[in-house]
Amino acid sequence: MYRRPRAVVEAERFLEQYGTTSPPVPVEEIAAWLGIQVVRAPSSGSESAFLVRDGRRTIIGVNSRQTRRRQRFSIAHELGHWQLHDGRPLIVDHTIRINKRDDLSSAATDIEEIEANSFAAGLLMPKNWVQASADREQLLGVVDRDQLTLSLAKEFDVSTEAIRFRLINLGIFSG
Repeated sequence: MYRRPRAVVEAERFLEQYGTTSPPVPVEEIAAWLGIQVVRAPSSGSESAFLVRDGRRTIIGVNSRQTRRRQRFSIAHELGHWQLHDGRPLIVDHTIRINKRDDLSSAATDIEEIEANSFAAGLLMPKNWVQASADREQLLGVVDRDQLTLSLAKEFDVSTEAIRFRLINLGIFSG
């Protein structure tokens, strides 16, 4: 019997609890609804975002030098860490737990990063929505991969890279 990954189940639960039924998913509103503050600041490093929990508050820091659509995915990724992982302790003057999203996060080498990416994809681009949108676009005559990618990226308000990976992972596009 097939069991859906926990990250996908949790992403679907977020959408249901927040009452989101169509794209684009209001990821920042969901963060605010959960009491998580989103803060943007420029970073010259490779980090896209980070999640800090210190027991009193939770903050998602986002690299404002990234594109807006990349920032949306990074926020969803950090929400995945918030829901799925305890984080790693960082000792300052008291214990703070932190997760970071950087170039390693996209490399699919760390199980927590894989799960957070899966959560983000499931939150921003739920399987049923993507399949229905792809089917609709194809019925309208959009059969070119690039056209379909651009159209769905706009509809879901995600990067073309994110929707392309999602289409491949869902089997709508072949690798």
